[in-house]
Amino acid sequence: MPLKSFEAGWGWDAQVRQYVRKKYKQDLAGLVDVDPQPLARLLGGAVLRDRPYATIKWVLRLIPFRPLELYWLFDFDEEFGHDLHVLFAPKSLVVPTEDAYVFAWDYLALLARYGRGAFTLAGDGPAPDWLPFNAFAPAAGPIKDTALGPREELLHLVDADLAEVAVTRMDCGASRPLADGGWEAVWPILGDLAMRLRCCSQGLEVAFDSHGAKKYGPEFLMSFAWLYINAFLRECRQVEPSLPRLSRYL
Repeated sequence: MPLKSFEAGWGWDAQVRQYVRKKYKQDLAGLVDVDPQPLARLLGGAVLRDRPYATIKWVLRLIPFRPLELYWLFDFDEEFGHDLHVLFAPKSLVVPTEDAYVFAWDYLALLARYGRGAFTLAGDGPAPDWLPFNAFAPAAGPIKDTALGPREELLHLVDADLAEVAVTRMDCGASRPLADGGWEAVWPILGDLAMRLRCCSQGLEVAFDSHGAKKYGPEFLMSFAWLYINAFLRECRQVEPSLPRLSRYL
């Protein structure tokens, strides 16, 4: 199912196709020589055995959290060249169209960087230590404000029990209570990137593992933070309908 199957998704789908055909066309050509197995590991996905037709070199499945599921199909023909398509599992339709598009754009931009060799296929997983976003990107305050914004007020309405249930419903990451009555949630964003969201008496903190914080730019990190916090708040409201809608703040 393409992105245009989402509500009002035609424009978003056309934009992704525009990026594939023009902005990232030369970068994506480099994927012809990229081993898909380590690529899948670094993106936190899996290469599927089955391919829909012969010119598809690989199909990569990515499941950031329940119920979102993306499939990237890399097509290469000696005569017609390369192409890249993104499809979604039908159950993904409950995710807002804009969120589905931003996920597609982020993954596409990462694939392009691997294609042009900006990122290598070597590297370990997330590091055990955490860097608060402000510690390594002090000049990116506006990006952080965009990612959090009114979400910060909503997150302070979530208690430790609700946070644990919401993370469990996402089928991704882990949550634990803190001694002061707060909570923290940790999500594996990519194969070599993890994010921690901590809400406690000292305030709200977004942090990334030190490996991922150094590899990926602030725009990538805050985009993923925006996406995961949105998903977390959606699950919180499914469990506790009395929580205000995010749209009320926007």
